[in-house]
Amino acid sequence: MKIAVGAVTGTIGGPSTFALQLVRGMLETPGDHQVTVLTDRPEAFGAAVETIHLPLSSAWQQPLWDHLSVGRALRRRGFDVYHGTKGVLPRWSSVPGVVSIHDLAVNVMPETFSRAQRLHLLTETPATVRRASAIITGSRSTARDLERFYPAAVGKIEIVPYAPARELGPPSEAAVADFKRRYELSPVTIGYLGTLQPRKNIDLLAEAFRSAAGDRPWQLALAGRMRPGYRPECLSWGDSRIRYLGELEDEDVSPYLAALACMVSPSAYEGFGLTFIEAMAVGCPVIGLANSSVPEVVGDAGVLVGTAERGALVHAIEKVVGDMGYAAELSRRGVERAALFSWKQTAASTLEIYRRVVR
Repeated sequence: MKIAVGAVTGTIGGPSTFALQLVRGMLETPGDHQVTVLTDRPEAFGAAVETIHLPLSSAWQQPLWDHLSVGRALRRRGFDVYHGTKGVLPRWSSVPGVVSIHDLAVNVMPETFSRAQRLHLLTETPATVRRASAIITGSRSTARDLERFYPAAVGKIEIVPYAPARELGPPSEAAVADFKRRYELSPVTIGYLGTLQPRKNIDLLAEAFRSAAGDRPWQLALAGRMRPGYRPECLSWGDSRIRYLGELEDEDVSPYLAALACMVSPSAYEGFGLTFIEAMAVGCPVIGLANSSVPEVVGDAGVLVGTAERGALVHAIEKVVGDMGYAAELSRRGVERAALFSWKQTAASTLEIYRRVVR
């Protein structure tokens, strides 16, 4: 079975992580499959897999990349199946298509997207759903959203949970101490990890942090890619305790999370919530909102508040930071729950979907 995987990895975020980990998992899974990756960054995948370089110089060229570049590459080779890992299948292709749709945030919260983003996604998604032989998503929550917004998806949806990267786990004390030194983190640091964008409620988190911290020398650290055109207001408040660390290198993710008293993500909507399970794998207590897919991922291994209100977040932060025994219990539960999710199983399930599509 000859598999082509479309992977845009030049932009850090969930879809990029998904593509990299999925391909790695498939390469380590025995079978008769051959994987070729169509990608803007072949170097991200290393020498273990065949890649075809399809340059992508800017996000504005994404439609051309999806439809023309990928379509041309598929026509030149005899692939049995194509997997679009970022929500789009090429319009002109005779190769059976599998697509990963990670979330439907643009349908649920359109006001959090720019006009251009809304137009792109609301045009591409329904066309892709109609063309797809199978649609893979990471949670029951997103599966329900797909059926609600796109009736043509019914009968095509496959729920395959994602997982933390295998290299994520509790790091050494030396690695944590080195990270704290390099970034000058305080002994009590509340953290956020993920793309900084409107639906993540970053300013709400900052307000809750200031209420919980009071006059104490705590810090709030924000780590991840900043969505172009967006900057949270809290970074302009003049509070030196609120810091943006930028995008982290892969090797810094574990020590960053382990350095935190807790990871708080009051996101209004998550297709899967990968950063929650990454934090749990490291043993970092997590706090989030009980909406969308978050309860599926976190279960009873974190603190989930029912409403996006400052008071509820303040109470949760104070409980975790102020009770070492409770924080230790959450850490233990988180590591155990994260271990239930595996890219090996994700890859095996995905390969079986390919085989069904090819048959």
